[in-house]
Amino acid sequence: MSGPDRQLGGLSNVRLDPADIDAIAQRVLVLIREQPSPQVRLVDAATLAERLGVERDWVYAHAKQLHGVRLGGPRGRLRFELNRVLRSLENEDVPAGTSPRRRPTWPGGELLPIDP
Repeated sequence: MSGPDRQLGGLSNVRLDPADIDAIAQRVLVLIREQPSPQVRLVDAATLAERLGVERDWVYAHAKQLHGVRLGGPRGRLRFELNRVLRSLENEDVPAGTSPRRRPTWPGGELLPIDP
């Protein structure tokens, strides 16, 4: 057996009426919706730095450990998958001695400028 007959498991001349086709399409739609969709969110170094509370330079210095991806080739823009970075930091996948230095936070919120 070869050709279309083989692809249909030996069935030939199978005809589906519009109701059958619609039922198949509806079932496929249900199956697709049941699949968990991965939440991939790519962010730039500035956004990641803000989210982690670190300097942007730290993010660039540790781009490899943070699984940074260059979009558009070797000199393309650097992006990071936010959830993957957060999991890596939780699991301590970033080598020892490279943990991010936190920006200082003030308990009262933002500081006001001092006029001379």
